[in-house]
Amino acid sequence: MAIRQFDELKRIRSEIDALSAAREIEQYFSEMDLPDEEIELRIRVANDFQQFFHNLFLLMLTGEALREKYINDIRNEYIRICDRYDLIPNTAHIDRLAETIVDNTLQNIDNEFYTSIGRSVNIAEAETNNSANYDDLQDAIESGLTQKTWNTMRDNKVRDTHVVLDGTTIGIDELFQVGDAEMRFPCDEEVAFDYPEEIVNCRCTVIYS
Repeated sequence: MAIRQFDELKRIRSEIDALSAAREIEQYFSEMDLPDEEIELRIRVANDFQQFFHNLFLLMLTGEALREKYINDIRNEYIRICDRYDLIPNTAHIDRLAETIVDNTLQNIDNEFYTSIGRSVNIAEAETNNSANYDDLQDAIESGLTQKTWNTMRDNKVRDTHVVLDGTTIGIDELFQVGDAEMRFPCDEEVAFDYPEEIVNCRCTVIYS
């Protein structure tokens, strides 16, 4: 259910092509308050996710494989992408995400949006931020840092539930209260899986200290 809602929050036209997808991804991450090298990394990760998910959707359209194969394909490729970019894979999240994406796609296989490049962009952006932010948290804990501060982009795109968090500092093991959701960091899908309205299009970041 969460991914179905998630899909509907950022609908990109279904006729978007591969070049437009790459531009969409680049624009999204370029708006985040991150070092240039981190933005470049996230763009590369997101492009890999986008290409994989779109190819998977095309395969699912053929109906040539069983549900479990699609789920395993997502699990395996998600971990491979994390390994490729030295990100720590969050296997608990990956398992749940794989099942949800596959089930929602199969249930809506006749709806062109569910197998579109646009949908693959939506998922790629969110999964990239979730993976990179999870990796940053693990690095901060390992480095002995004890606090984290939520930062927004401070523009008119920031949703109200995130505006009130701007500059908020809590302990590194605590959870931010983001609307009705709780999160360890922005786009924390493992903890806030049922609250895609707080995740999709989020450009917030966390500073550890």
